[in-house]
Formats: sequence, structure tokens, C-alpha cells
Amino acid sequence: MKYIINHPRFKKKYDNNLKIQEKFNDSKINKFPIYDKNYFDFFTNYASQNYRLNKNPCLCGVENDILLSETDRHYVNFNIVVCKNCGLIRAEKYYREEDVIDFYKNFYRTVHYREDYKDKTPEDAFLKQKKDSKFKFDLIKKSSKYDLQNLKIVDLGGGAGGVLAHFDEKNEKYLFDFYDPYLNFAKTKGIYSVKGGLEKIDFKPDIIILSHVIEHWNNFNEEIKKLIDLQKENHTLNYIEFPGIDSIKKGRREGDVLGDFHIPHVYYFTSYVFENLMNRHGFEKVYIDSQIKSVFIFTGRKKKLINYYNKCRQDLFEGEKARKIQIFKNLIKFFLPAKIIHLISKVRNKKIKF
Repeated sequence: MKYIINHPRFKKKYDNNLKIQEKFNDSKINKFPIYDKNYFDFFTNYASQNYRLNKNPCLCGVENDILLSETDRHYVNFNIVVCKNCGLIRAEKYYREEDVIDFYKNFYRTVHYREDYKDKTPEDAFLKQKKDSKFKFDLIKKSSKYDLQNLKIVDLGGGAGGVLAHFDEKNEKYLFDFYDPYLNFAKTKGIYSVKGGLEKIDFKPDIIILSHVIEHWNNFNEEIKKLIDLQKENHTLNYIEFPGIDSIKKGRREGDVLGDFHIPHVYYFTSYVFENLMNRHGFEKVYIDSQIKSVFIFTGRKKKLINYYNKCRQDLFEGEKARKIQIFKNLIKFFLPAKIIHLISKVRNKKIKF
């Protein structure tokens, strides 16, 4: 079998009978795969017994793939491929619609799947979202041609609604999600809270926020149609964010693309592949960076497919170079105090500049 990157770490397969090393706890070094017991147990036991994988064809409609990895960032077997016709990175197979509904309804925000949810209250989630999301508001404000007042603003899949806290109270703020504790808490903050997704929105918003949502869509073509139906042409701003593969070469995840492979994510976009995909559906870029913090506006003018496979392939190779360089840099970390490491990390991850 041919791989785009010929390295053993992309070819390893694991199962319950194989002893997996304990979680790598040294905070000075990021290393993938990282063992996560709840995650590993859920997908190797419950999901493998109750869910079914179906073929996940490329969004460009052409079957011409090359394998990137056979494992995800937590040791679970999960094939990731790259389309040689357009450059889109995606899961080779994905779960049925009913499986996805069951997962997000009953497991995604629970301790059965994620260890870190056991001590996180809805208020904790709201405050963390608020703290970490000021740059989203700043980017939307910079991209907008109108005052951010008296608008209808939607945060789709917005957790506890912390992002909406940055917008003026003169706006109508709506949260759409599936987790009742978060929705109920958001109501106490004056946010209209609705259980559901795009199909539950019965008006045309001025601003739509999709932060770490689109990469989860298991039926992209149907979801993008719903999104288009909500647009005020040449008016509605769509803030879209998720990890951009082309930022790996710049040092995100210390150059290790394996750290992005996560079963709830169906797609893994580079910024230029994603922009091309949105262009093909009639959206025009207002702003985008390699980390895919972006703003799009719907114009209805569709553009043709561009094949970015070679560029994507080169970015993956550049990421591997960055990872190998980082291995040597990490050796130095063992000799630096933890406070200095934290300071370096804080500077590296400072908020986005415009």
C-alpha cells in the first residue's frame, strides 16, 4: 500500500490486546499518539460494536486517493486519505447518520467519551469560551461593514455560548447545540438557546459563527445547502474556524500532523483547499489564515475546482521537516525551567494579529 509519507508512525495499528504505553505526562513535550483511555475504549469497544463505517467519497466527486495515516492521535485505527484530484484530506470511511446522531447526543460531551468533562461545569465551559474567543469578535468586527448592533447573531454548535458574550446586548443572540446543560446555562445569560443544528434556524441571521463545526459534518453537501439557504446575499458574515493543516509547517502541534487526526473530524482542510471548496458553493473570502480563522460572505458566484494536491503534499512534507527540527529543540526543554517553557509557549500562541 502506498503512503503519501513513508514513515512507520503512520502505518501502526493497535487493538485492545496490544499493550499501549501510558499517557505521556511530561508537559514540556508534545508527542503523538497520546493514549486517552476513555476515547480509546469508546471507539475500540462501543463504536466498533454498535456503529458501522461507510465509504466517505471526496467532495470533488473523484475517486483518486492516497493513504496518509492508518491511526489517529489516540492510537485508534482510522484511515486518513488525501485526494489527488483536489487536495482534500478526509476520513476514508465514516459512520452512518444514525451513529453520528447517537454519538453527539449521548457521548460527545460526557465522561464516557472524554475524561476532561467529568469536572467541567456549564459555567466553567462558558467562562473558558469567553476568555479564549475575544479574537473571534475582533475579526468579525474588523470584517464587518456595519455596526455590530441590532443584529441577529447565531453561534452554531457553540457549546455554552461563551463566544456570544462579547457581542452587545442590543443584538439578538442565538445558540444552537445539542447538550442540554450548556443550553440551559446559556439561557441564564440572555441567549436564545435551541436544541438542534442548521435545520432548526427559521430566519436569516446577520452573523453565523461556526467554530470547530464544519470539520464534523458527515454530510457536507446537505449541510452547506442548509447554510446557503440562511444567507442574506452579500450581507451575512460567516465566521468559520477549525485547525488548518498548512499551519502545521509553521509549528502548530510542533509540526506533527498526526496530532490533528481525531475521529469526530471527518475532514482536515488546508486553508486554500477550504477556500476553493467555499468558492465552488458561492462563498467569497473576506479573511482567512493558515490556522483557518476565517470570514466568508455569500455572493452566489461559483468558481471552478482547483487541484491543490501537490501544494498540500508539499505542506505535509514541510510539516515533517518542522517536526524533525522540533525533536532537537525538545531536547533543550529538559534543561529549561517550566516557567520559561510556559512563557515561550504563551508568546508563540498569542492572539491573532490583523
